[in-house]
Amino acid sequence: MQGRLMPLGHLYKLAAMSIEIRHLRAFVAVAEDLNFRRAAERLNLAQPALSRTIRDMESLMGVTLFERSTRSVKLTPTGASFLAEAREMLEHLTAAIRNAQRFESGELGTLNVGFNDFAINDALPPIIMRFRSRYPDISVNLRSMSSPEMADAIRKRRLDIGFLTGAHLVGGLSHQVLRKERLVCLLPKGHRLANQKSIAIASLANEPFVTGASAGWQSFLDVVNAYCMAAGFLPRVAQEASHSDSIVNLVAAGMGVSIYIDAAWVKERRDVVMRPLAEKPPIVVSVAAWHPDLKSRILENFVTVTREVVADPSQD
Repeated sequence: MQGRLMPLGHLYKLAAMSIEIRHLRAFVAVAEDLNFRRAAERLNLAQPALSRTIRDMESLMGVTLFERSTRSVKLTPTGASFLAEAREMLEHLTAAIRNAQRFESGELGTLNVGFNDFAINDALPPIIMRFRSRYPDISVNLRSMSSPEMADAIRKRRLDIGFLTGAHLVGGLSHQVLRKERLVCLLPKGHRLANQKSIAIASLANEPFVTGASAGWQSFLDVVNAYCMAAGFLPRVAQEASHSDSIVNLVAAGMGVSIYIDAAWVKERRDVVMRPLAEKPPIVVSVAAWHPDLKSRILENFVTVTREVVADPSQD
């Protein structure tokens, strides 16, 4: 093998591996000033050290970048062709460093957020609005999921944070309580029970019910069913719906009654009557949950915003 020329491809790789940032900065400075003394002052280097750096770079690359004389320094055609790309490499490096710093500080990146129907109709929109206004370069990926699915995804690190219902689901997870809400009865306007101040749960035994679809609402339905079973019946489901607004609209249309949470947005409806339940109903707890071992400045910032909005929702 002795005496054989090294293939050009190997020479290119060796040069690429050996060229350092200091070489590129030195080259660009001299190319812009065309004066070693001024370039050395700009780089805060001794002129002989700068000259050695340029010679080393030329040797590593196997090219001549400058024509030097006692009176002038000029770029060779090769040097001129390399200048634009050298500048671009330095710009890419500067941008990469800045992006890494912004990622570290939680100003850049992606956050995966799960939510259920209660969250999107209550706490989540103002939280997202405030977070995006504060961190506009964070990409927030929202995923509609059932509460058990969210708890499972958080434990498996497939979700950064989830807005779910049911404190029993978040054992071992870090969490922030969003709301504690009591169950109420929703009736269509003009229903025979609408004039009562409170509704005895047993009086709903023979009523058709509008409920959430079992696929996404099972955790909430378990609470409602247990409450009704204590009164001696299971709800007679006449219609299922996937979303809260659909449940309320179906009640308004006279398709049945429903047991739902005491939500402010429902109280604003004029075609639906909300009444408290006479027997003490269970409390439904909505929480934001995340994995305790997930170390992310983006997540920390999002949790901070969540706590701000929960503490003072009137600010949004």
